[in-house]
Amino acid sequence: MHVSANEADFSQHDHKDILQQAKSFIATDLGIEDQATNIVMKPLDNRLRLRQCTQALTAFWPPGAQKAGHTSIGIRCRDHKPWKIFLGAQIRQFAEVWVSQTAIARGTILDKNHVRLQRRDISKIVSHYISDSQSPIGLVTKQPIRAGDIIKMSSLDKHKSVRRGDRVMVIARKNGLEIRTAATALTDAATGDRIRVRNLATKKELEGILRKDSTVHINI
Repeated sequence: MHVSANEADFSQHDHKDILQQAKSFIATDLGIEDQATNIVMKPLDNRLRLRQCTQALTAFWPPGAQKAGHTSIGIRCRDHKPWKIFLGAQIRQFAEVWVSQTAIARGTILDKNHVRLQRRDISKIVSHYISDSQSPIGLVTKQPIRAGDIIKMSSLDKHKSVRRGDRVMVIARKNGLEIRTAATALTDAATGDRIRVRNLATKKELEGILRKDSTVHINI
């Protein structure tokens, strides 16, 4: 941005208006709710003098700007004497997320005694937390979790109800007929997963869907 030092006298654009335009742009662009997000604009230097813009100011995200945490917003005046400035901002987003109530060891199947919902700042982990619309209960920890940590989906896995080498019952259906045969699991699997098995009688490999009762269902 360049402001002429020779133009000592001109109507100055109100800093408060510039900051408000930037804040309103962030709120509108992100579609946020006041109670869920806190936007703090960095004050402008009182010595900065910008000509009063005769047109509505335009706000924009600079290339590479983050939309959470510490970021910057561009404000542009497009009248006959245009100017442009970049403002600092901090965007803090809050949500009800699952956190650990106690230290949790690797390989633990989570239940209601391990986790609880809590309102937290998620600005730096927007895409990794588990929200109140989901639940980690019944999932297994892939790594230790400290007490008070936000539970991340990347730290969890489905509970493998069948392990490689376990014996399972295969139920094959065709034209209304049902055939049952014993098989050995060739992979670990959780309920609802696709699983490969080997028929104990024919030694043929099959693939089906693992159900809650540890049966493998195949349509043939």
